[in-house]
Amino acid sequence: MRVVLEILDGPLAGRTVELAPGESVSVGRTAKSQLMLPHDNFLSGLHFLVEHTPDGVILRDCNSSNGTWVNGDRVNERPVGEGDQISAGQTRFRLYSEAADEADRRSSTVLFAVPKFQEQTGVHSIESLTFAPEQQRVLDYLRQLTMPLYAVLNAGIEQHVPHFLMGSGEPFQFLSEGLAIEQMQPPPVYLAQFTPSSSLLPRLIKEGWGKPWITFFTSLHPVPELTTHLRNLMVVATPDGRPFYNRFYDPRLLQLLLPSYTPQEVSQLFGPLLTLVIADPSDASRLLEFAMTPQGPAGRALALR
Repeated sequence: MRVVLEILDGPLAGRTVELAPGESVSVGRTAKSQLMLPHDNFLSGLHFLVEHTPDGVILRDCNSSNGTWVNGDRVNERPVGEGDQISAGQTRFRLYSEAADEADRRSSTVLFAVPKFQEQTGVHSIESLTFAPEQQRVLDYLRQLTMPLYAVLNAGIEQHVPHFLMGSGEPFQFLSEGLAIEQMQPPPVYLAQFTPSSSLLPRLIKEGWGKPWITFFTSLHPVPELTTHLRNLMVVATPDGRPFYNRFYDPRLLQLLLPSYTPQEVSQLFGPLLTLVIADPSDASRLLEFAMTPQGPAGRALALR
């Protein structure tokens, strides 16, 4: 017997997740969760977990800010069963069971489904995008790079970043998970990875080139190493030991601070990164590329007009 968790509200209404015995699914607003609902701002990043155990289905609240409710009662952990309604954030879910042969006959269910970006926002498909000449030249330049290409994306500035990522099918990481300074929440920052035929890259160029929420970089190192390096850069300390969030991924700060860095500071910033590519914050018709040399950061500007 399989258990089905159905979403009842919002742009994902009608989508379902099937759980066979021994399987579980986490639900929340960010990539901390397997089932991600970024449109619901009242969900926690990791809100609740549903687990199909040998003894039945168990729901656990994951220390969410606004709580998890079953049939109107707030719960921390409890068994859930046929027809129970779960409320979290502004979204309701329904739990029901079905035989395996029923699931095999049903063709409308998609596991961990998310709508394409155009379904959520009404924007046109990638094929119908039109680019300004500068945007097309940036796209051509990035596509011709022989080294693997990545981007750091700040969803604190552009709230559609999670939608861009989920709708693309490209691999990505939520860099801010678990980072905290006292009561200060970390900025929601993501690492995006591009394949040669990426549909995400043109979308980001169209929506983000010249804006302060996107920074590209190249690297030959594996993604886990890149993730560790970038997360280590996100929280740093002042000379007297006070921690703060380091916005190293902001093009405006990069342009100002890189020329003043010592070789040691540049080495610490770059680590496994080979080059940094950003739009000139004062003139989006110029592409700025930085690399580390023994003498310090070396940069060049490319005119896009």
